Amino acid sequence: MSNEEQIEYWNDNAGVKWTEQQDVMDALLAPVTSLLLEAAAIIPGERVLDIGCGTGETSLIAMDAGADVTGVDVSKPMLERARSRANGRGTLLLADAAEYRADEGFDLIMSRFGVMFFEDPVAAFTNIKANLKPGGRMVFACWQSPKVNLWVMVPMAAIKPLLPEAPETDPHAPGPFAFADGERLQSILTKAGFEDVTMTSHPVEICLSQSGGVDDAVYFSSQIGPASRALREVDDELKSRLLLALKEALAPHDDGGRVALPGGIWIVRAR
Repeated sequence: MSNEEQIEYWNDNAGVKWTEQQDVMDALLAPVTSLLLEAAAIIPGERVLDIGCGTGETSLIAMDAGADVTGVDVSKPMLERARSRANGRGTLLLADAAEYRADEGFDLIMSRFGVMFFEDPVAAFTNIKANLKPGGRMVFACWQSPKVNLWVMVPMAAIKPLLPEAPETDPHAPGPFAFADGERLQSILTKAGFEDVTMTSHPVEICLSQSGGVDDAVYFSSQIGPASRALREVDDELKSRLLLALKEALAPHDDGGRVALPGGIWIVRAR
């Protein structure tokens, strides 16, 4: 099992951009973070493993709740930011959760969008399960179908007509929407040895700009997410056209400087 492609991706431009946009990402994902932490119900003193801890937001919240936190991530730039923010608290490791094994089990394993990138998800979750104490629990958030995540679909629909036709991609390939199919996800976790698997659907509002209007939303979409990949691979003339298309598509969602679109997630619980 190898996650080399994803490790390379998150240590290249993507990891750098997420680190640069840390404050924006924390605000954008705040509704998801709230739902995740509510489901996790952290108890002071618990040992917590935070998978894909990124720039550290969820790990820091767990630390503030009194947990003994170990965060793991494959992205060096994001982990460096997490360590800086943690200021010596917790244990933040450069490690792949598909292979990481702790010396002692965890009461809780949690993740905010950090588990959809495994090349072999059954093998990865089998390893993750081995890190749970008997009776321990796992809680994570993952995206539902792109169709309900208009914050992705609206920008992509705007730029797609201007791009060369792309080959069809495997919807189950490692990536943000790999676990959109709830039945498939249930099967993966069951095969990995988890029990009492439940998935709760939650609508969430994804705010691409808190107060800067459509220009800020266009800039964000050009830096983070599926549209950003397309923009990195085109010449300046086409890039200008793509940015204009993004602006026209996002402008109707500008409400006094706040640009927000619907999204949808699964909150997954298992033991």
